[in-house]
Parts: sequence; structure tokens; C-alpha cells
Amino acid sequence: MAELDCPRSETVFRELAEPPVLSIVVPTINRPAELIVAVSSLADQLTGGLERKVEIIISDNASGPETLAVIKALADKYAAVSYLVHARDEGGFFQFFSAPWRARGRWTWVFGSDDALAPGGVAHIVGLLEREQPGFLALNKRVANADLTQVLNPSANSVPDRRFDSFIELFCALGINQFAFISANIELTEAARRIDPDFYLTADTRHPHVAGYLEKHARAPAYYTSANHLVHRADNSPLLNYHSGNFFDYGVMLPHVLEQVGRRIGAPADLLERVTGDKSITSYDPPVITFVDAMLENILRATAFGRHLTTGQRHGLERILGACRSDRLAQFAGIWTHHQRLLGLEHAAEQAKAVLEQARRAGLEASKAFTR
Repeated sequence: MAELDCPRSETVFRELAEPPVLSIVVPTINRPAELIVAVSSLADQLTGGLERKVEIIISDNASGPETLAVIKALADKYAAVSYLVHARDEGGFFQFFSAPWRARGRWTWVFGSDDALAPGGVAHIVGLLEREQPGFLALNKRVANADLTQVLNPSANSVPDRRFDSFIELFCALGINQFAFISANIELTEAARRIDPDFYLTADTRHPHVAGYLEKHARAPAYYTSANHLVHRADNSPLLNYHSGNFFDYGVMLPHVLEQVGRRIGAPADLLERVTGDKSITSYDPPVITFVDAMLENILRATAFGRHLTTGQRHGLERILGACRSDRLAQFAGIWTHHQRLLGLEHAAEQAKAVLEQARRAGLEASKAFTR
């Protein structure tokens, strides 16, 4: 597959005596304060031989001078830090899909510039990679508030470490929520370079990387570690309408992309019915609530926020649900009926509003007659 790259305004790569075990690629744009915390939490752990096994690469999307100054200061402070600065903003997912091409390690870890790693995390992960040799490694996490002053959830999942024969098995066991959080996933660099990224860079979803993992690693051995060194900041996204957009994406857009990728790799037609719909994983037993349940819930949530389905999206969802549990099409039919009723009420409300505005204007015109 052709290398994914772009014009850069500045590049500084450290010379390496040998290829590292792990490349940690930290994409960023205009987050200088968070970047300091993220990179320092990683680089401060590179002692006792880890400095030869791990490299850190900051990938900047044409930030302003404040962020560039921070990047250079971090590179001056830490010998393991390299960096590259894009000549223009290439978009967040360009950063993600180009990361394996920047990495020189056997595994690539894309680490969010607003996340952090608690002490002991790097040693644990490198040791696990060397021992288990997985094609894909999924990490547990803890959740903190936006300024990291309070732990909101000390452990996202409560299942033990487990090795899976394939990524598909891991995908079903841990669910979409695991893979949506980019920092919680580490992939074999060689495998991550095998796909055509154009499909994912143009896919109409907020989470193309989730489908990308599925294509890249479908039948590779995978591992989950329950150690929760990874720290995720909650509610730290700059996106407008973040939650309503995610509801619509999880319910409508992402399932469509996952279906396309599933057909491409020969996954079971009812794959989404096999994937857990739980956000916090407490058991490896077959799920009671599946991702299809979560899809339908998210469609209802998105509708409540005024996000509406097109007829084409309806047909696409019916195709997906037709391969799932026998009652799914009937459930969706009820949701579609509710959706159409809301659309009708909104249309009636708009018409009533127009009539009201017309009456107000007529009243204003009539009032002028009394002042003449």
C-alpha cells in the first residue's frame, strides 16, 4: 500500500540505533497545555532500558506558534521525542491513518494529546507486547474530569486479561465503545499499513478508525489488558453538538460503514448482533444487550435531538437489521413510525409559526392606521 503522507513545514526525527518495540504517535492541534501533560506522562517513564524500546512522535496539524514552541521544548527536554509539523491542517483522521507510516516500531500506539498515562504504564505495555506478540492490543482505562483533578471512574471495565484468537472475537467481547476511544488501542504497524486509507478518510462517520481496525486486524490474534494506567479526560471534545452527533453516528452512519467492511472481510452477516452493546464490560459471556440494541437506542436519542433519517438511510438500516435477530425489523419499523410522526409534528409547528408571524405582521400594519 502506498505511504500516506503530506507536505510538512518542519520535521525532526531522532536517529535510532535499532527499531523500537513501540512507536507512540501523538497527534495534536492547538492543545499546548494538554500536550505537555500527555507527552510528559509518557516520556518520564522511559528509563531503565525503555528509552531504547520506545519512541514518541508528535504529529502536529499546523498549529499556531504557542503549540509549536511547546513541541520544540518537549523535543529539547526528552531524547525520545521526534516531531513533524504539517504545512496545513489535514484533519484529525489523516493524523490517525498516517501514524503507522511515521512509526518505526513494530507496534503503533496513537495516543490522544489530551490523554495521559499513569506511572508504570509504558513498562507494562512493552512487556506485554514482547511476551504476547499480539496483532492488536486493547487497553482498559480510567476516566477523569477535563482538568484531571478528579477520577470519575477508576476502571472502565472489570473483566480480566484475556487472549483472543482473532480481533473479531475481541471486537464482539469489548464492543464499539472500546475501539472508539483511540488511545486505548495498539496495533501491529505492518498490518496497519495494509489498507487503503482513502475509503476511511472519506467515510461518512465520526468513527472510521473503528471500521479500519476491523479490516486491518480481523483474524489476527488479539489481547485485552485490564491494567488501567490509561487516563481519559471526559467531556473534553471541541465538537459542537457532540452528543447528538455521536448518537446519530452510532445509530446510523457507523453501522453502514461497518457493514461494508464486514462484507469485504467475510465477517458474519449478523456481526453487529454478536457485538456487545454494553459500555462497561463486566463479563465475557455472550451479550444480553448487543450493539444492535445500542443502535436502535441511539437512533431514538438522535431523533429526540432533531436529527432525522433519510429514506436511503432507512433502507440501509433495514438491510443490516434483516441479517440480525428476527424481531429487529419490527422494532425498527416502530422507530420509523415514531420518526415520521415527529417529522409531521415539526412540519405542522413550522406552518403554525409561519401563520403566527403573518398575523403579527398584519397586526403591526393595522396599528399604523391609528397613528396616522
